[in-house]
Amino acid sequence: MRIGVHVSIGKGLRQAVQTAKHLGCDAFQIFIGNPRGWKKKPLADQEVVEFRQAVQETGLGPVVVHLSYLPNPAAEDEALYEKSILGMAEEYQRAVMIGADYFVVHPGKRGRQDQEKALLKVARGVREILKQVEGPTLFLLENQAGAGTEVGGNLSQLVRILKEIDHPERTGICFDTCHAFAAGYELRTKEGIDCLLKEVESTVGLKRMPLLHLNDALGALGSHLDRHTHIGQGQIGTEGFRLLLTDPRLSGLTGILETPQQTPDDDLKNMALLRQLACGEAR
Repeated sequence: MRIGVHVSIGKGLRQAVQTAKHLGCDAFQIFIGNPRGWKKKPLADQEVVEFRQAVQETGLGPVVVHLSYLPNPAAEDEALYEKSILGMAEEYQRAVMIGADYFVVHPGKRGRQDQEKALLKVARGVREILKQVEGPTLFLLENQAGAGTEVGGNLSQLVRILKEIDHPERTGICFDTCHAFAAGYELRTKEGIDCLLKEVESTVGLKRMPLLHLNDALGALGSHLDRHTHIGQGQIGTEGFRLLLTDPRLSGLTGILETPQQTPDDDLKNMALLRQLACGEAR
């Protein structure tokens, strides 16, 4: 498994690549603009060229772009929904421009809508984006913790969206361990992981789940609490991650950490532990 972290683009796209290389990442994830604002500074052609060159020179990859915080593709409010789809299309276009391998999106919150209507709205929006923006960057839906009116808290909802989009060659799933555990997926036992992977295989297929977000969970199983913590310091624990990372069905995937960065060494420690666990060396 290729392991990496989310890195900042605050000092520019090229510097993000160098940061990932300095940390010892195999792969990395970024936002493609201000994650807390709607407006994005246009990407300069030279910046894109330098980023692509740096990725090629370092051999890092896959490159993952995560959607910013504000878009809600399941929004009940039509104005927010339309704005969200336009924003997602812009960010997806930017991900294609820089040659990203994956573009990760949360399905959002449905408000007072019924679930089926919300799922269909997400699918309609993504289908329109894929029609507008061509490119090889895979569009991945990420499972959520299922808190409040969040959609996509279980795999069956993601599968429903993907079937409605009907572009299997361009879409897939990013599986977040913290969100899944909070939503009720047991990841601490071999039986629980077997159940999960069998569900994936029987619905969309494991080939359409190329990316994991590897985060331990502060909340209890089924708590719907979306609170990431360091590997081994949460409710999933080191044994859960060891079981997950040593499962041969997941050996070719990429795992990205989104754990808290309280000290400069946090990412280094988390990646080192994951690599030990993937080799079965730590418990």
